[in-house]
Amino acid sequence: MLRQHCASANAEHRALLLHGLGSSTRSWDTFLAHRPPSLEVWTAALPWRAGGPPAVPEGDETHWIREAIRQIPGGPDIVVAHSYASVLLLTLLAETVARGADPREEFGISGAVLVSPFFREQTDDFSWPELPTFLDRLRLGAGEGIQLLSHKPLDSDLLAEMAEHSCAQLGPHWVVRYLNTYLRTPFLPVELVGLPVQIVIGDRDPIAPPTEGELLAERLGNASIERIEGSGHTPMAEHPERFSLAVQQFLTTLSAGHTPAAVN
Repeated sequence: MLRQHCASANAEHRALLLHGLGSSTRSWDTFLAHRPPSLEVWTAALPWRAGGPPAVPEGDETHWIREAIRQIPGGPDIVVAHSYASVLLLTLLAETVARGADPREEFGISGAVLVSPFFREQTDDFSWPELPTFLDRLRLGAGEGIQLLSHKPLDSDLLAEMAEHSCAQLGPHWVVRYLNTYLRTPFLPVELVGLPVQIVIGDRDPIAPPTEGELLAERLGNASIERIEGSGHTPMAEHPERFSLAVQQFLTTLSAGHTPAAVN
């Protein structure tokens, strides 16, 4: 389900926003209030949203992103994807280039913003002993989302109980979905993606390690990275003004025809 926000006759750019696993389009609400004034925004409610179908990953979940892009009148200039969706978007771009097509021509987009992506380079980077920590990450993600939506500090015990309840509602299918996507990242030919990419990470992200975003930026080559200090897994909600500035700077770079700044 697509929804148009912030439409303007003077809009210079159009963006499609993709939420993460177990989240929803509400994760973008704070950013929408601080968006660059020249940006028209569309959000997509995707099957991996909270309250969505409790299914294991489809053979090709990227087709939901492909369809969302194609349904936007005129197409988006950039796609901004958070966490789980950022890996699916990266998969779509890499596989498009691998079969000999250009994402610019295929989808009409000029660039992508990957927010809090998770990425590992080698299959050996995953180990059996760390398997329980992936469950902890999902709990942390649920707790962070609940805290942000509450708009007021919550007691730590109450927050942990609410996060556990949220994860129980999502069920084990969501864990499979998350792990299946994460474990595939070493096989992605990300070095083929020539599209300009902006990666935004929070330096206090307990769910997607910031070092993984940095590694991904290096592997992509044509990428810049924005580190937002004091931010966790959802910088667009925690620091919307700083996030909006990063998006605006990326759009300015694209408009000028420049490549992203080198990774620090």
